[in-house]
Amino acid sequence: MSHPVENIMRSTMEQLRQMVDVNTIVGAPIATGNGTLILPVSKVSMGFLSGGGEYNMTNEKQTIKKAGDDMDAAEGRYPFAGTAAAGMCLTPMAFVAIENNRTRVLPAQYKGGAERLIDMVPDFIAAIERIIDNANSQEQSGEDAQ
Repeated sequence: MSHPVENIMRSTMEQLRQMVDVNTIVGAPIATGNGTLILPVSKVSMGFLSGGGEYNMTNEKQTIKKAGDDMDAAEGRYPFAGTAAAGMCLTPMAFVAIENNRTRVLPAQYKGGAERLIDMVPDFIAAIERIIDNANSQEQSGEDAQ
């Protein structure tokens, strides 16, 4: 026979399992109109507290029962009181963007301007490569015309 505090903990853990699943950490994909797929990524922090005890009321004061005191005859236990509490914090951390076979991680928050500049370097390099490719293709089409 399980103790009442075990039942409280089991019930609370089942509820927590239902709240937190893989879709809480990595959210459902969001498709945009231009073919970009966005996946939200979050951090989950949880706290859990559960407790209880068996008590006896004597002289209008609550005291812990001792061996030999009256027990609940039905279960062979003292009267029980208990509770459980849980808290959860969900913090967005980043977004994974997939566009034209290119994957980028976009942080949800920047701590400073330097981080933003570092994240923009790949975009700058890609833009420069496109400019060079366009210039080369224009030169080749100009040479072909002559």
